[in-house]
Amino acid sequence: MIKGVIFDLDGTILDSVDLRVKAWRYAFQMVDISVPGDEIRPLIGLPGENLAGRYYKYPDEVEKMEEQFFKSHLSEASFYSDVGDTFTSLSSRDINTVIVTSSRKDLTKRLDIPVNRIVTIDDVTNGKPDTEPYLKALAYMKIEPSELMVVGDSESDLMPAKKLGALSVMVLHGRDVESKYADYYVDEIGDVVQLIDKVTAVKYSF
Repeated sequence: MIKGVIFDLDGTILDSVDLRVKAWRYAFQMVDISVPGDEIRPLIGLPGENLAGRYYKYPDEVEKMEEQFFKSHLSEASFYSDVGDTFTSLSSRDINTVIVTSSRKDLTKRLDIPVNRIVTIDDVTNGKPDTEPYLKALAYMKIEPSELMVVGDSESDLMPAKKLGALSVMVLHGRDVESKYADYYVDEIGDVVQLIDKVTAVKYSF
């Protein structure tokens, strides 16, 4: 039985990937580096220091500029329309929800996120795709990996879920993508509750 759900933030419950790409391109341009948006997009979700370090020897400098740009343009990002109802439904079923994000804590404080807990990159030593953030979330929820569902939009979200033996779900939001780490796919966040019912029904039909 699923007793807890971990959600990623950017690109999963928050429609913010385009803004993230814009912010990273701006930050790299400030240090005279040109990185195509299509190259940055699949890296969204990695810790900022790791992403920046792929292209520049002083990653902290670039990450700070990216975060500053992102925060100053935060009005361009919004939660997907079905997020609120989904979280309300999960709460009514006593299913814990935790956000695990590579964003900084001060950024998440600017967002009205209706979850029990948020694990940011500032709360861990190793961010995704390491399992550390998920282990921290499991400790908060006091559940086992077998009772956990992880919902994300990238490989870095699903890889640690598979390592732990949790159920991994890729949210598509209109994209045509596949992941070797995905147990299930959902079109939108609103489909998660129905998927939990489906998984529970299959498990207890034997």
